[in-house]
Amino acid sequence: MKNLSSQNDNHSPFLRIMQKGHKKTGYKKTSGNLLLTLSENDHKRIAQLIAKWIEDENEKSDSAK
Repeated sequence: MKNLSSQNDNHSPFLRIMQKGHKKTGYKKTSGNLLLTLSENDHKRIAQLIAKWIEDENEKSDSAK
């Protein structure tokens, strides 16, 4: 049987920070899954908003010429 404490040394610094933060905030897997589900399409809305900003900026620069 492997020593479990030696496995903790192999984790990346980022993973250790995240685990520490989860302990402080009382993170639960079910809460994480709910947040992920609720924000599932956020990336699509953000992409649409950026595309609209670019389109508006292009229209402004075309009308200024």
